[in-house]
Amino acid sequence: MPLINSYNDRFDDLNHWWGKISLIGKINSHNVSDSILEEMLSTKEKFSELQGRLIQNLMKEHLLKRLADDHNKSQVAIDILIRNLFERTADVGFLATDDDIRAFLLNTDSQSEDINNIRYRLEEYVKKYSVYDEILLLDTQGRVKANLDSDSPIEFSEDPLISKTLSSKDDYTETFRYSDLQPHKRNALIYSCAIRESNEKDARTLGVLCLCFKFDDEMQSIFKNLQSERAASSIMIVSENREVMATSHPQKFKIGEKIPKCGSPDLVTMKHNSFISTTSATKGYQGFKGLSWQGVAMTPLNNAFKHSNDTVQLQTDSCQLLNSKLFSDELKQIFKTSMLINDDLSLVVLNGIIAAARNNAVEFMPVLSEIKSTGESIALIFSNSIDNLQSTVISARLGDVRFCASLAVDIMDRNLYERANDCRWWALTTAFRQHLQLPTVTPDAQQKISDILRYINDLYTVYTNLYVYDKNGIIIAVSNKEHASVVGDKVDPHSGAIDALNCTDSQEYSVSRFVPSPQYDNKHTYIYNASITSLKQNSVVGGIGIVFDSAPQFSEMLNDSLPKDESGHTLMGCFGMFCQRDGMIISSTEGCPQHVGEVIEIEPSLLGLANGEEDSRIINYQGKKYAIGVAASKGYREYKTTGDYRNDVVAFIMMPS
Repeated sequence: MPLINSYNDRFDDLNHWWGKISLIGKINSHNVSDSILEEMLSTKEKFSELQGRLIQNLMKEHLLKRLADDHNKSQVAIDILIRNLFERTADVGFLATDDDIRAFLLNTDSQSEDINNIRYRLEEYVKKYSVYDEILLLDTQGRVKANLDSDSPIEFSEDPLISKTLSSKDDYTETFRYSDLQPHKRNALIYSCAIRESNEKDARTLGVLCLCFKFDDEMQSIFKNLQSERAASSIMIVSENREVMATSHPQKFKIGEKIPKCGSPDLVTMKHNSFISTTSATKGYQGFKGLSWQGVAMTPLNNAFKHSNDTVQLQTDSCQLLNSKLFSDELKQIFKTSMLINDDLSLVVLNGIIAAARNNAVEFMPVLSEIKSTGESIALIFSNSIDNLQSTVISARLGDVRFCASLAVDIMDRNLYERANDCRWWALTTAFRQHLQLPTVTPDAQQKISDILRYINDLYTVYTNLYVYDKNGIIIAVSNKEHASVVGDKVDPHSGAIDALNCTDSQEYSVSRFVPSPQYDNKHTYIYNASITSLKQNSVVGGIGIVFDSAPQFSEMLNDSLPKDESGHTLMGCFGMFCQRDGMIISSTEGCPQHVGEVIEIEPSLLGLANGEEDSRIINYQGKKYAIGVAASKGYREYKTTGDYRNDVVAFIMMPS
């Protein structure tokens, strides 16, 4: 810690000089009472004891800052990945029940036209879920019946995941390693599921569906959002046996390389260098924890505590420390004590001046002057070191809340990207299209549609209800039995359904404004919609609406993004909000003085940040002082980046200061 070493060296120099001056005074000032010299020595010892406490606390504060920063990044890396992969487990379960895929595998005499048709359907899927680079349909013997990647030469697979998937009682199988299903990759992340003739448990098995996730592509996106390429720390995803699966700095840590097992945090040695290593296990999402991977941050020890030149320029002095919530009581006490000791020294010097004048000890006056000057220099180091620490801590806090706000809005964009995909894909369900294109939807057809919706809703638990409506906007089926009373009703004009019914493009969707909805117990939420078109004609026969469970989902996103201490606990008094551009709050965490539907009481310019822009500052909010981080949404992949949908959200993270 170079900065702290410099303070320590200056203290040592001044203490050494004080000792020399005191010795000179003792030798040459026989006419002055020994009690004056003893008081000066006592004051020096008090300063020395306090210096030790200050240095220890400065070290502790810098270490905690480093550990908290590394923990946050390793935790975020693994948790964002797990959130994403959770969606994949639902995707593979739903796609394996697709009627067109089942019909294709049931046809034992598939022609090139059949293969092209099913490949077109898989292409439609990937247009909406661009996180996949390959989809394969295999029979029970491992023969590839169809796949998305036309450049792949694979016709047959011997990968054990096929037999494992066929024999598994789980809803999906997750595999990460080399696979002949994607022979050009070192490792493939594959979600597989058995395809059965029907949804009945004992239905005949037809084959295996494999969804291949763009793992490397996704990890680079995550790393890029967490830190710059020039950052000293390396962030990694490692396997249970500490093998590197992905890394932000592949030139420093190679894929497949093993990281030493250690505590967290810990000091480890690799390649003749020392690193601070921080490991974070995922907190999981909706009970899903993946393949026991962990997030790791490795920071070279020689770069871990370099002083940053981008600290904020404070317009106040160290006395602000006494009222700040960002500092420990110990540091506040050290600062108070340093001022008291310096006051005591001034009194000792004053007594010495009086005693010297009384005893005509002129030779003692320069000694007193030097002692006073040295004491003031020591007190100045206390003040400067604490001023510097205050600037460093506040800058770090502003960086923390800015990072947290960016994280929160990124999680939201990623989550809602999936919602936009879901509604468009489910709208292509063949059974929906078949029944809705008929002149009348029979009660039996309504029941079948309801059963499919219920099956989907069981897989995708972020929705409170899914409903299908006909071309006249009449709701004909719902997934949630508690909402069965709306069947037969006209769709809410504010739900986004009208826009969907006027669109035949399978790539488009519509979203309601964030308003209270009867489909969500008259609470605020988003409803995503897509049109359902006929099988033979490009005409709209109905639509699907999916009701996002906004209250707990948005709250969880914000809570996951709040600043944490080195133990992973949310810092006391912190809270967060999602707001629209007009300032209306769409979500807030516990402890926030304002609630959903209200307009945030904040400086208007903070709501006007450009998409992807971030900011942080110290502000007064609701009569209290906070470090506030702000970030405006920028979209994810093609969601909100291609003109498909405009819905700017601004995240606010507040930390008491």
